[in-house]
Amino acid sequence: MTVSRRILGVILAGVVTVAGLSGLAAADQPEDTAVPAVDDPGVVRVMPLGASSTVGVGSPATAGYRLPLWQRLAADGVHIDYVGSRSSGPDTLPDTDHEGRSGWTAARMVPMAGGWVLAAQPDVVLLHAGTNDLLQGAGARATAASLDRLLDRVFAAAPHTHVIMAGVWAPLPKQRAERARLADYLPRVAAAHRAAGHSVEYVDTSTLFPAGRTADGLHAGPGAYRTIATVWADRIEAHLGVRPATGRR
Repeated sequence: MTVSRRILGVILAGVVTVAGLSGLAAADQPEDTAVPAVDDPGVVRVMPLGASSTVGVGSPATAGYRLPLWQRLAADGVHIDYVGSRSSGPDTLPDTDHEGRSGWTAARMVPMAGGWVLAAQPDVVLLHAGTNDLLQGAGARATAASLDRLLDRVFAAAPHTHVIMAGVWAPLPKQRAERARLADYLPRVAAAHRAAGHSVEYVDTSTLFPAGRTADGLHAGPGAYRTIATVWADRIEAHLGVRPATGRR
């Protein structure tokens, strides 16, 4: 196995991130990392990866954004298979797999992400992490560095996957300044990975919905999750080259 080192340019000068197959150390991997032997080429494997918003806290009846996202993509003829080692959601959601870990920071996810992704082999990863880092006192630069390392692990495990990385959408009034700085850093994190040959895009969701549309001041409510699902769906369909259903836009 080889280890590559990359210095994260302007914004993370002096922060060295480690990529490559060393990201897949034994501690990263679940007990069963076997990739399914048969895949339907017409189905897109989508991994929702993040913390409580990925689980769906704030709208358990819709599994957060996962049910409206499924419905939107199905209506547009895009067949997906949610993948991940966790499963939760309402009976109305045909596929409840995900990789959501309530309360986890991006930093905590880094050692585990390689194993999760290696086992699931997603075509698309929906990454939303960093909110808990800010809430627990990490600054924007440290949070961006954690997300950079997380991307290293994802691409070491699945080099050809496409990652859609959303920014922090929770209001976080006490962390407003660091939240704004993180929104400046993350496009450059994504750009550095694209320069390294990875398929990744950043979506700024910092003004996606007002604080009044949260369920508890932190997590999105049902309507806000539908807005989030629309953002994910638009980016997935753009990546796949799929035209939305007539009248969608």
